[in-house]
Amino acid sequence: MNKIGAGPVRAAFSAKHLTLKSMRSRSTLVKWLVAGGTALAIAAPGIAANWPQTSFSAAHNSYNAQETTISPSNVSGLQVLWGAGVPGGVTAFALNAGKIYAQGQGGSGVPNLAAIDAASGTTLWTITTGNDGNGSSNATIAVGSGLIFVGCGFSEGGGAGGTAYGGVCAYRPATGKLAWHFANPCDCEPEASLWAPPVYSGGVVYFGYGNGGTDAAEYIVAASATTGDVLWTYVAGTANTLGNAAPTVGNGMVYFTCASNSDNFKGICAVSQSNGSLVWSADTGSTTMGLSLGSNKVLYVNGGSANEFAALNATTGVQIWSVTGNSSPFPVSLAKGIVYATGSDGVVYALHSTTGRTLWSVNMASQSSVSIANGVLYDDQQGSNNPETAAYSVSDGSLLWSSPEPGSTLHPPPIVANGILYITNGACGSVCAYGPSD
Repeated sequence: MNKIGAGPVRAAFSAKHLTLKSMRSRSTLVKWLVAGGTALAIAAPGIAANWPQTSFSAAHNSYNAQETTISPSNVSGLQVLWGAGVPGGVTAFALNAGKIYAQGQGGSGVPNLAAIDAASGTTLWTITTGNDGNGSSNATIAVGSGLIFVGCGFSEGGGAGGTAYGGVCAYRPATGKLAWHFANPCDCEPEASLWAPPVYSGGVVYFGYGNGGTDAAEYIVAASATTGDVLWTYVAGTANTLGNAAPTVGNGMVYFTCASNSDNFKGICAVSQSNGSLVWSADTGSTTMGLSLGSNKVLYVNGGSANEFAALNATTGVQIWSVTGNSSPFPVSLAKGIVYATGSDGVVYALHSTTGRTLWSVNMASQSSVSIANGVLYDDQQGSNNPETAAYSVSDGSLLWSSPEPGSTLHPPPIVANGILYITNGACGSVCAYGPSD
């Protein structure tokens, strides 16, 4: 992995070329459906903590340090609390203020967003969004500043919920009504689209966008979470210069995968969180990577097609360590000095965060980033002979529990909070809640 010299190697993209549309409330945007889950006899614990976006935070660490109820000693007794339906199955979901927000593929091919009561499983509202998470294995949903942020689509006439071109939408948690949206249609082929799905950090939403057309710009956008106003943009280049993984945010920077069409560069770019200026870039030979930021100011890389796991100084981009492995595009999970990386072969690797040394590795048939809470690792699996979700000990990777359902083809990382495990696309519903039996 070679570090490329820091500096503004590409011109900044002026926000005046972007189109921001504030959408007035329209009753047709909110479609109330009867679909919902039925709570079973087991009582759910009180709802308090949040898992407010995919991978828990904008750093993508997938670790809930607040969980104290489900542990290695009682996880084997998990039982279904409720199941809820989301048309087409769930591509991304989050927990905030006692509600689950789930992005669905849509039963008739029209993607949707649903709000579900986290304690009872009752569906509160469902709306059409026109986007199913950008078709990315790293699809996301984020909640912050009193709004929900997801990928969305629009009709040729500009109506929300269409499929002609894509963008990012902010919805109100109480009703699902649209608060604002970002889009920049080109009226060309291919049309403009969301390229890297959104993350939320400190009142700002970050995402990647492609202007459309064969030679159009691809760029990172920082937008005010409350208004959608564009704060800055950074252009990666023309077509195929921006990876489709969600940006990683922290340490005063925004990290994302990027490429150059002129010199075969493929790797990671880090720009200033305040103004979008380039700080450093590092050549990894791949743009299909997952990035996670540790509290120790280290950027951990699941190298995708580069076939390596690596750690970089998040401030300078200098490599700290690198180990060869069957890497994948899923962000690694970080907890108590251990890196948990999902490989392309379904194996989960536990690596020492300071050296990269393998502590253990277990074939879990894993198909996404794993989630960590209170000494337990949860992963989503695929295949008729595998459970949808299983729980393992973080100390040695030993199996502790598994759900009875066979694995699905959609794999948002599980959510663990308030003594409840939430999984998706199981036999009990599109979103299922599990709690301890005692």
